[in-house]
Amino acid sequence: MTTNDANQTSPANQISLLAHLAYKFGGQTETIATEALGYILSRSEAARNALRDMIGNGGVDVGRIARAQTEVPIKVEGKEARVDLVGFDATNAERALVEVKFWAGLTENQPNTYLERLLQNKNPSALLFVAPESRMVTLWAELRRLANDRGFALGNGTQAAGLQSAVVNNGIHRLVITSWRALLDSMSSHASVDGDSSAERGIIELNGLCEQEDSDAFLPLRVGELGPQVGRRIPQFIDLAEDAWKHVKINEFVTYSTLTRSKNRHGHFLTLLKRVPVWFGVSYDLWAKRGDTPLWLVIRRTPFDWAADFNEVKSCLEPLTIRDPSILDDHEGLLVPFFLPTGVEREEALESVVVRLEEICTSIGWWDYP
Repeated sequence: MTTNDANQTSPANQISLLAHLAYKFGGQTETIATEALGYILSRSEAARNALRDMIGNGGVDVGRIARAQTEVPIKVEGKEARVDLVGFDATNAERALVEVKFWAGLTENQPNTYLERLLQNKNPSALLFVAPESRMVTLWAELRRLANDRGFALGNGTQAAGLQSAVVNNGIHRLVITSWRALLDSMSSHASVDGDSSAERGIIELNGLCEQEDSDAFLPLRVGELGPQVGRRIPQFIDLAEDAWKHVKINEFVTYSTLTRSKNRHGHFLTLLKRVPVWFGVSYDLWAKRGDTPLWLVIRRTPFDWAADFNEVKSCLEPLTIRDPSILDDHEGLLVPFFLPTGVEREEALESVVVRLEEICTSIGWWDYP
């Protein structure tokens, strides 16, 4: 056996057929995952029941989903869009609008054009986003922010492992997000109970694609990833962070700063208000794994002798963290994403970063520092 043969048959190199084909033919992973999900749902009542139950866990009973269709064109107030997947009931009414996500950013129609379509439906219905588990928290926060900016009222819904939902405009509609893992596990369980072996095989293939997409492996390069725009944006993000922390320093919130660079981060280690150690800048690792933005503030958990108690700082920020679920608490500390507005000039983007920085500083600024 040649080395090449050995590499191809090694378990470490095994990926699902669907994952192999996705990267062999152009890397249109979200499109292929959408079609695979649609294929399974269109042929398996057990899978459709799993989708119905998943949405039901989000707080809305959409009834029996009789059929599923991918790439459904819609028109809302003169704006044309295309929904990744739609679940229809027996009367052909739209009961579930499903948007498939991996790591691509949100489109201009997500979520607001689809929410407008949802509200046209007189039946209980849901807009469901399916995303990697590690992206759920920050993607959910971004969806809520965009919807709120458009004037949608999002009330409290369900919060559970692998799922979150919100009531839309105090009505019979829901915005829901779930993970690929949660959805496919539910579909697999329903298919197993029903003895639907064909659906089970398809789910295994789709799960393989999802796992490959969520891995840290060097995946085949895709069209557009090497374009000059990517090279231009990175230094622009760094400059934006630099200008933002300088503005905050001028306002005397920052009492010390030093530049830090690594393969994963470019930014500044800062001291806020004399005793709160933070890092702020462009974080490639948090961008890749935690959310839809390159700019992050990390309020560090490290117990420096001179530093304020982390739990007390966290307590000061509690009103902000309750209001903003995108702020994450992990082993490193509090991770605060800075979502950049799209479709605006640089000065407006910079202002949004500065305002958020100053909001955080103000939240802990009442502390009686020595």
